[in-house]
Amino acid sequence: MSEVFDHGSFVQAHAAMLELLEKDAAEDTLKEALQFMQTSLQQQFHKEEQAMQAAQFGPLDAHKKDHDQALERLSARIAQWHESKDSKALLEYLEGPFADWFVRHVNTRDFITAQRLSLGV
Repeated sequence: MSEVFDHGSFVQAHAAMLELLEKDAAEDTLKEALQFMQTSLQQQFHKEEQAMQAAQFGPLDAHKKDHDQALERLSARIAQWHESKDSKALLEYLEGPFADWFVRHVNTRDFITAQRLSLGV
């Protein structure tokens, strides 16, 4: 069950995105990296949600709502970047509020969910 909650792929994509933004990478490179990071997060959430559904995990709706809201906020920030090309604002979001949310989510919702699913609760 822990492999379902392995966020390695997304963490690597997020770190690569931060590095590209800090280095002021070319617009096409940033677009591609943003798409990859967003897709990695969507795939991670999908795996988690499938595991929770299969286990008939009671708090699935609340957990999924947290995922959906995070994806909406991320999509909005990416759309803002596409319009403004303000890489500094995107970097500040990804390093600050987004990273804070991600750490909280993994350390609370995902940790508790993984524990309960591994115990069959």
